[in-house]
Amino acid sequence: MRAPRPPSIIFNVPDNSKKLTGLGSAQVHHYILGTAGHIDHGKTSLVRILTGYDTDRLPEERKRGMTIELGFAPLDLGKAQFGIVDVPGHERFVRTMVAGATGIDIALIVVAADDSIMPQTREHVEILHLLGVSQAVVAVTKIDTVDSEMVELVVDDVRELLANTPLSRAPICPVSSTTGAGLDALRQAILDAAREVPQKPQGYPFRMAIDRVFVVQGRGTVVTGSVLCGSVEEGDTLEILPSGLTCRVRGLQSHGSEASQVGHGQRAAINVSGIDRSRIGRGMELATPGYLQPTQLVDVSVTCLDSYDKAIKSTQTIRLEIGSGELHARIVLFENKSLPPGKTGFAQLRSGELFAATHGQRFILRDQNSQRTIGGGVVLQPVAKRRREGKEQISRLTALLSGDPADRVEEILRELRFTKPTNDQLCARAAIAPHDADAILTVLIEDGRYVAIGNTGVYATPAARKDIENRMFRWLARFHRENPELPGRPAATVLGWLERLTDRPIARALFEGFERDNVLKRLGKFVGLTSFAPKLSGADEKWLAAMVAEIKQGGFQPPLVDVLSSPGPADRKRRDRLLILATAFGDLVPIAPKLYLHADYEAALREKVAALLQSEDGATVAQVREALDSSRKYVIPFLEYLDRVNFTKRSGDVRVLL
Repeated sequence: MRAPRPPSIIFNVPDNSKKLTGLGSAQVHHYILGTAGHIDHGKTSLVRILTGYDTDRLPEERKRGMTIELGFAPLDLGKAQFGIVDVPGHERFVRTMVAGATGIDIALIVVAADDSIMPQTREHVEILHLLGVSQAVVAVTKIDTVDSEMVELVVDDVRELLANTPLSRAPICPVSSTTGAGLDALRQAILDAAREVPQKPQGYPFRMAIDRVFVVQGRGTVVTGSVLCGSVEEGDTLEILPSGLTCRVRGLQSHGSEASQVGHGQRAAINVSGIDRSRIGRGMELATPGYLQPTQLVDVSVTCLDSYDKAIKSTQTIRLEIGSGELHARIVLFENKSLPPGKTGFAQLRSGELFAATHGQRFILRDQNSQRTIGGGVVLQPVAKRRREGKEQISRLTALLSGDPADRVEEILRELRFTKPTNDQLCARAAIAPHDADAILTVLIEDGRYVAIGNTGVYATPAARKDIENRMFRWLARFHRENPELPGRPAATVLGWLERLTDRPIARALFEGFERDNVLKRLGKFVGLTSFAPKLSGADEKWLAAMVAEIKQGGFQPPLVDVLSSPGPADRKRRDRLLILATAFGDLVPIAPKLYLHADYEAALREKVAALLQSEDGATVAQVREALDSSRKYVIPFLEYLDRVNFTKRSGDVRVLL
C-alpha cells in the first residue's frame, strides 16, 4: 500500500488551472535556480520552454544533443526573477555541475518519466544535500512518452529517493516540454519554493565565484558567475582571488540586459578592466577588496556519504570542489584515522594551491580520480594553521560549528591573537554581517572575553594571552631543566622572545603583566619562573660563598675573576655560572669584563662619588682615585660603569652628577 503523498505534491494539474501567486511584497526578489539530473532527461529542453532561451550554446553541444558546459537563462515570474543555471548531466562533467550548483537557492531536479531514477540523479541529489540546498522542485519530464501509471511510479521513485534528505517535501510536477503540459504548475511550484528561501542578511561584501571568462570585441574581458553575496556597481574596484590582483568594473549585465548594479541571487556578467585575460579563469573569485584571504588550509566539518563503499582515510588525497574551482588536496582527520560512510567529523583540508573560502561555505569531496563523489561538508576556519589531532581542535571547531555569533568571533580573535581583524574579515571568518561586528566586540569586552593588553590600546581574548603564557612557561621550564644552577634567562632575552611573537609595546605589557601575576620573577637582570629556585651542589655553594667573600674583602680593589681562588682545577664555565648567580642574588655587581664589585661596595662607590661631585664642579679620575683610596686600574672602570648606569656623565676630563 502506497503511503499518502504530502500535500506539497502537484500531480497532473492542467496547465491553466492555477494563476501564479507571487511573493507578498512589491519588491522584486532575485534567486538562482539550478538544474540537476541525469543526462538526456530533458533539463535543457525544459529550460528552453520555460524561458525561451537555448542554454546549449556550443556547436558541439547542439551537434551531440548533450550539455557539456554551464548554460544560463532568465526566468521572470513577476516579483520573483530567477537566473537559471543549466548543468551537465553526464558523469564526466560532475565537476562542471558542482561549479554551477554553487550558490543556487533552489534546485530544479529533472527526472525523465521513461527512465526514472538514474546514477547521476542520485549523485546530483547527494551533491545538493552536501551543498546545503534546502529548497527544490522536481520536474518529471517526458510524460507524453509514457502512460499515467508509469508517471505515478516514477513520482513514487522520486519520493523514495528524497525521503531522507532535506528535500523530502519538494513538490513533484509531471511536465512535457513537447506539449507544454504541467508547465504552469511547475512555475507556481518554483514560485512557492522561492517563498521559503531564507533572505540573505544585507550589508555583506560582494562575492562572486567565476564560472566563465571570455573576451568581447571592443569591450575586453568579461567574467560571469552567480553573485553569492553583496552587490557591485559600475566603477567599483574588485579583488581577484586567490591572486590578490585588482580590477575595475567597466560594465554590468544580467542575462543580456545592461544593469547599473547586480547583487545576491542574480547571474552577473561583469566587464572588467585592468587585468589581462590570461590571469583570470574559472575557479577564481571576485570580491570586495580585503574581504577574502587566500589560503591553502581550511578546518572543516566533513561527512562521508552513505553511498560511498569505504571510509575516508586520514591523509587521503582527494579532489576538493569549492566555489567554482577544483583543487587537489589532502584530508587530515582530527578525531580518528578514518571516517566511515554516513559519519561526520572534524578535519583539515590541505592543498598545494591557494584558494578562497568563508565560514559556512559548503564544499564537495571527490575521489582522487574524480570518478565519484565521496563526501562533502562545511568550512569552519577559512584561514587555518597546520594542526594535529587533539581535544583542543574538537573544542575549537565545535564552537565554530554550533556556537552563536559571539562564540565564533571570540574563536577567530583567539586565533588572530593580538591582531584586530577588519569588520569584513570577521564577516568572512565568522559569518556575521560587517555592521554587527562592533556590537559583538562590545559584548565580548563587557563580558571579559576580549580584554585590554596594558595601556597599548590592543585587545585580545584571555585565551590568546594564556596561549602566550603557556608557550613562555614551557620555554623557560625547559631552560630551567637544562640549567638548574642558573637564575633564569636575561630579562632582555625574555622580552625579545615575546616581541617576536607579538610586537614591542604588546610584549612589554605582557611581560609586566606576567610579573604582576607572579608567573615570572626577577633575580637581578634575570627572569625565571616563580616556581623555580636555582639548585647548587654543596661544593658549588662553598665556592660561591668563597668568591663573594674574596671580592668583598678586596673592597675598591677586588681581585679579577681570573685570580679568584678555586677548590680544584679551574673550571671557567662553572665559575662563570656561579658569578652570574651571585649577580642575580644581588651579592655582586658586574663592573667590567672579569671585574666584579661587592654590592656593599657598589653602594659605597655611589655614595663617595656623589659626595665628591657635589662639593666640586666635577672631579677628575685622580680626585676620585684619591677619594676611594684605590688605583687608576680600578677607578677608570668604576667611572665608566657609573656613566653606563646614568649616575655620572663625562664632561671633558671631569665627571659630573646626572
